[in-house]
Amino acid sequence: MSLVQLDRISKSFGVDVLFDPFSAPIDRGDRIALIGDNGVGKSTLLRMIAGEERPTEGGVRIIGETRIGYLSQTARLGSHGSLWEAVEGAFSDVRETEQELRQLERDIAHGADDETLHRYDDLLHRFARDGGYEVEKNVRAALTGVGFAPEDHVKPVAVLSGGEEARAALARNLVEQPDILLLDEPTNHLDFAALDWLEEQLLRFAGAIVLVSHDRHLLERVTNRTWEIAFDRVSVYTVGYTHSRELRDAERRRQLELYQDQEETIEKYKDFVRRHKMGQKHRQAKDREKKLQRIEKDRIEEPKEARRIHLSISVGKPSGKRLLSLHDLAVGYDSALFSCPDVEVYTGERIAIIGPNGSGKTTLLKTISGERTPLRGTVRLGHNVQPAEYSQTQEGLHGSNTVLEAILARASLTLGEARGLLGRFLFSGDDVNKKVKALSGGERSRVALALLSLIEGNLLLLDEPTNHLDLASQEILEQALIEYPGTILLVSHDRALLEALTTQVWLVQDDRLVVHSYGYAEYRRRHAEAVTNSPEKEPQHRTDSTPLEPKRAKPDKYRARKSEQAREEAESKIEDLERELERIENDLAAASASGDGQRIAALATDHKNVKQRLSTAYEAWEALAETSS
Repeated sequence: MSLVQLDRISKSFGVDVLFDPFSAPIDRGDRIALIGDNGVGKSTLLRMIAGEERPTEGGVRIIGETRIGYLSQTARLGSHGSLWEAVEGAFSDVRETEQELRQLERDIAHGADDETLHRYDDLLHRFARDGGYEVEKNVRAALTGVGFAPEDHVKPVAVLSGGEEARAALARNLVEQPDILLLDEPTNHLDFAALDWLEEQLLRFAGAIVLVSHDRHLLERVTNRTWEIAFDRVSVYTVGYTHSRELRDAERRRQLELYQDQEETIEKYKDFVRRHKMGQKHRQAKDREKKLQRIEKDRIEEPKEARRIHLSISVGKPSGKRLLSLHDLAVGYDSALFSCPDVEVYTGERIAIIGPNGSGKTTLLKTISGERTPLRGTVRLGHNVQPAEYSQTQEGLHGSNTVLEAILARASLTLGEARGLLGRFLFSGDDVNKKVKALSGGERSRVALALLSLIEGNLLLLDEPTNHLDLASQEILEQALIEYPGTILLVSHDRALLEALTTQVWLVQDDRLVVHSYGYAEYRRRHAEAVTNSPEKEPQHRTDSTPLEPKRAKPDKYRARKSEQAREEAESKIEDLERELERIENDLAAASASGDGQRIAALATDHKNVKQRLSTAYEAWEALAETSS
């Protein structure tokens, strides 16, 4: 069933064409990956579907009463209340229905006619259909999913950071449950737990999704359609992201073969005409000329290929087998952020360092590089170990320098060598004099990769290296790191990169570092298996990563048993109250159908009381869950 029809829409700004006219439906169940290099018009296309921008040609036809939810990259809540109130605002219609129900209940208590009773019955069914009984549960789940703790719910929107407000806007869009979700980079500011939660929400979403994201893992997991903007046109593939790359490459190979066959035929015909136009075979030559005219009329164009760079990272001098030793190490500033077990790193390891935002992952890299002094313990580098640290927030990508100055500040190069390097990253002529702060996203990606290519060391310390990178650049970086023969310590939220590259996982959790002797893909598999097989419910508030091994502390069996009994009693109470609430709702429906006004008023009072008791029971259960976690 189509929800939206795009009818030959195109967009241009003056003589600059973003994409030529194209048509496509958006059907219920479509999960569309909208991809393309930075600056090709992905966000513009989303805004046109959302009705916030008009196409230059064609139109966007909304079918029926289709509701569209749109999350922009700079999403704001537009609310002056608390965080909870801002997200709960998605249910304003439900709350209005509830208020009218309460008023009707008061009217019915004093006697009411059939019209009032029918109105009450209709509203009661609407309230249930629109999720009125699950508002609190859904808002709480969404806020927890995007990483907010219960104590954050009362925060005023005015004091939220930009990242917090973006996460809250994502939560609000998801609880609204529109028919179509338009999401522009929804993974910005999300930790690993929130990323996993978002994936599951999108997989369960019943409507349609159009998704712009640099998260390859999310695109691969969620999408079943792909729209690619490239070379001023939109190509539509009826498959997900990864399969669409295979189809695109196969199409280009076929087009190249047809183009080459055509050019060979053209050259043969032209040669025949040159040799025989004035000779005995002039009739055949004229025939070839006519064929050439027909070919020219429907000439196959040479397939366009985006200019791509080749990135390689030098390993420098070879090191000894034992590269790095950590002994009794504690890292932090005035106080320790976490402590590390004694660990040794050998040549060729690729280690993912993961954990909650702000837990100290970057500080660990700085401590290993020698930029920070350990609070306790030692960091020992092996024979001939040459660490090279890279963080895009520190590499001149935000200042007022020119592109050329950013390169010269990083390495001892002549002007000619710096220009040559930038040329390999597609900066030529006056491009090298552009201010870094004025670069487009794609240009910034290429500067980042150029800076990365200047690193020379046998121990790479990489802090979020895929920030600023578009999908193509991410794949180039991934291949370069796979080919790099040295050792890598990597802090990143790029799950596709971590799965493709890493051989170990270091998890920062509960003020300590836990070392897992397998890569991130295996870590995720074991974590999913542990969650699936766990008999306990998942706690309401999650940290960034759940450890796969129990915390090794002396167990207090008595306290644990009492805590478990209290949780079981709280859960039993909740189940009883939920059954009582369901019984009251059924009785309300029956009383409404029979027109028993006094019965309706009494049941409405009971319903309100039980809901309050249920809310209190949920809060008590959450407090017990947090205390025992």
